[in-house]
Amino acid sequence: MLFGSGSSLSSLVTALGSTARFVRSATKRTEHRVRRTAIARPLSTGGFLGASMTTWVSTSPSLLPRTWWMWTLNFGASQIYGYAGGVLAERIVRRVSGALGLRVQIAEDHRERARWLGAAALLSISAYSWVRGVLRQREISHLVQEEPKNLATHVVGTAGGLLASLGVLGTVRGVIATAHMYRALLRPYLPARVVAVLSLLLTTATVAVLAERILRERVLEQMIERAEATNRLISPDVPRPSSPLRSGSPESWETWQSLGAPGRKIVSAGPTREAIAATIGAGAAGSGTADDEAIEPIRVYAGKSSSRSLEETVQAVLAELDRTGAWDRDVLVLFTGTGTGWLQEWSLSAIEFLTGGNCATASLQYSVYPSGLSYLLDRRSPPRAGNQLFDAVRRRLDAMPEQSRPRLFVAGESLGSFGGNAAFRDIKDLLSSVDGAVWTGTPSFTPLWREIVSRSRPGAPAIAPIIDHGRNIRVVTRPRDLHRNYFGGLYETWQHPRVVYAQHPSDPVVWWRPSLLWEEPAWLRQRVGHDVTTAMRWFPWITFWQIAADMPLSIKVTGGHGHSYHEEMVPIWAAVLGQDGPGSDAATQRSRHIAIVKAIRQINPRV
Repeated sequence: MLFGSGSSLSSLVTALGSTARFVRSATKRTEHRVRRTAIARPLSTGGFLGASMTTWVSTSPSLLPRTWWMWTLNFGASQIYGYAGGVLAERIVRRVSGALGLRVQIAEDHRERARWLGAAALLSISAYSWVRGVLRQREISHLVQEEPKNLATHVVGTAGGLLASLGVLGTVRGVIATAHMYRALLRPYLPARVVAVLSLLLTTATVAVLAERILRERVLEQMIERAEATNRLISPDVPRPSSPLRSGSPESWETWQSLGAPGRKIVSAGPTREAIAATIGAGAAGSGTADDEAIEPIRVYAGKSSSRSLEETVQAVLAELDRTGAWDRDVLVLFTGTGTGWLQEWSLSAIEFLTGGNCATASLQYSVYPSGLSYLLDRRSPPRAGNQLFDAVRRRLDAMPEQSRPRLFVAGESLGSFGGNAAFRDIKDLLSSVDGAVWTGTPSFTPLWREIVSRSRPGAPAIAPIIDHGRNIRVVTRPRDLHRNYFGGLYETWQHPRVVYAQHPSDPVVWWRPSLLWEEPAWLRQRVGHDVTTAMRWFPWITFWQIAADMPLSIKVTGGHGHSYHEEMVPIWAAVLGQDGPGSDAATQRSRHIAIVKAIRQINPRV
């Protein structure tokens, strides 16, 4: 027969029914247990107190004025940390007190009063810390010469932080609920130890899949697509250069489209020969150029392309240097760009005005992603780009007669400084290989910067180390540090080659590093930054996120603060080029620098 005997069929139906009832019952019990133990459980008292205390701390000042979303990130990250720490502390206290037989009980008629008194105390402290934090934000705004944010910014940011922390708490509880669900489903069939291990693995796999779908496919891929689209965008506001001395021009071997959006902006900007001649007056001091001898500066650039390697891109830069006759100029400057290939126009234009146009600048694009994304996805490209471009140009110069070589300088900002520094093994190698260098906003994880810090003179401030009494290298937080150290003391005579590390005390890109999570840095412990409030303190975890939140908008603050290196680039480059010698008149130099600054602003109103 097809199904066997009638009794067998009846037994099968009965077994199936029992299984279905068991599954339904187990599912209901699991859902009820998950809801009761993970999702609907009230907030932990210890976690609530921990979150409250870290919220009070998170209102403390950081380096830059906060926008609403900076408040949100700061509040949210701090509350999550505080809640987790509070829950852990509560469990430890309960276990220790249980082991010791200690138990604290509050009489029933006093519990309600204790709750109200506790709530009032927490509310009062929270209000006080928030008001104090808002006032500190006004102080920071004045220090970096910004207009203070309005009250709505702080209110919206605070509310956003509360919502963000609740969202993360809900997510964490969802993960715990998932683990409980897997454990409840597996418990009837497997030993306890196997259930614990398997439920952990299944929960981890579930979270990993969801994170992959959300973070990578939706967030990261969209950021990558947006960066690539931005790089391809040809703006009508950026005209193609007509001068053959610019890459991307009709005579150039690099097409206008191939340069990428940052490259197109670089080669289309900058002063003309006429603007230089009208600005420098009696010629660029130290360059040997008179006003009627000003010449058109050279700008060489090669964009990133999927059809050629980094080595081939370097060769494209050399070909452009050959085509434009850059080897015949007095000064050649190699720039390493940021993640997108962006270069600081203040540096480029300052060099061109100061040399009377008798210069060539060269760079290449190694990535199309913003610096933060580029560092996360491909942190090898910046040092590879800086190293390979410098080595190729250095070999070409070494093959030329010494008397006919241009003076070689190197420069970079932010991630570009990190990449450009990688061309040199150590400080000695840097000083023996170039005629000068200007590094701005250098991240603290840069190897050469670490060497400078390790060799700094005892007693020198962490924000402006002093190495070898300033003979060749000087750390500049503002233009006056070019000739005197941070505390006003004299350096020894400045010799060539000259190297400047320019960094503002309020620049979060310079001072952020992972060790802020657990270690107080020397620069914060000393509290000597002229544009940083002395009320800033270090707190584990919280300071890390505060400075991280400062970074994205640090380039938009007023020049001379944060990550904005603007007008000071003129006197810095003048000093590195050697235009501040004993025979130069300080007043004349200053008036010339002011004229150059005005000209740069007029030519490039957006800088």
